[in-house]
Amino acid sequence: MIDESALSYKRGELVEFQLRLGGGPKKCRGLILNTAVLFGRAARQLWILDMDDPTPQLETAWTKRKHIVHEEDIIARIPSTVIGGATLLRDNPVCFPVQNGRDTVEIPVVTVNVPLPMQHPVTKEPDGSAQPDSTADSPSQTEL
Repeated sequence: MIDESALSYKRGELVEFQLRLGGGPKKCRGLILNTAVLFGRAARQLWILDMDDPTPQLETAWTKRKHIVHEEDIIARIPSTVIGGATLLRDNPVCFPVQNGRDTVEIPVVTVNVPLPMQHPVTKEPDGSAQPDSTADSPSQTEL
């Protein structure tokens, strides 16, 4: 699993980035939703909030939607809070989006908890022999 604390741009941060379109690149602002992979390279899944000088068609086609952007296309972090950002993050749970061609697959994050066996404490008797401590609760004896 990817350590989010080691990344330059973290989930929930507002960033400015370049969106490369047929008419040329556009500067946009968006909220980082997830870490992603785009054509085998590091990327971020963003919720596009707005763009510079959009036409009505560009605005309806690109804003208020999820899009995957290469990490090198992110220009800067914007030290601001997005109103409604918590709702966007809640509605888009942590996953790892992967895009190859036109298909985007969102692989959900799975957390697995594995119980480890515990050793029972051993008490020494006055005669020097070791006995398992019967007062210690074992995982099989404790009530859940």
